[in-house]
Amino acid sequence: MALVSHHPQHLLGLRFPLRLRVTVRQGFVTLHNEIAVKKLGSGDSFVVPAFLRFACDVMPGRGKPAVFSLALEQDEAETAADHGGGKRWSRALARHIFQSPQGQWTAARLAALWQVTPHKARSRLFAEGEALLSLVREQRLAHALHTAAQADLGDERGLAEVAAGSGFASVPAFCDACTDVAGVRPGLFLGGPGPAL
Repeated sequence: MALVSHHPQHLLGLRFPLRLRVTVRQGFVTLHNEIAVKKLGSGDSFVVPAFLRFACDVMPGRGKPAVFSLALEQDEAETAADHGGGKRWSRALARHIFQSPQGQWTAARLAALWQVTPHKARSRLFAEGEALLSLVREQRLAHALHTAAQADLGDERGLAEVAAGSGFASVPAFCDACTDVAGVRPGLFLGGPGPAL
């Protein structure tokens, strides 16, 4: 399954802990950040480096919805660009959150993971321009996007399962993260023909 959009969408501030292959099956997708722009059409794919923040503009084509997938890629030969711009601690934490989004991610848990005090753990994130709660919310949403792109979802139960499986306390909390973090409504996850997007 892939993500389906019947209307133009602009997803903001996406960031995944591993390399991400975006593949367009139908329609058009433009990936961009403050440095580069990459336009993709039907049949095209592109790999976004790990932990690089990017936006994704999705455009349906000629009466047909846009259909695209998001697949994580593990690459042992990571480039320097794949190291999150020097954000060693943030990127490591993002991977942990993505792998276990239902976990209780607190400063105390982070401190135990890194074997430092909670203050030191928060300081490491702050020095890299990150905050624990923001990173948790972002990576839970990244997990939800990835999960939705892999599953066949078509009803409210499916949306609730994605939200819970990605660590959100409720569907409204998930919906808030969709709009606050990525700037989209969660109808994108359903892929139905209605105008919910």
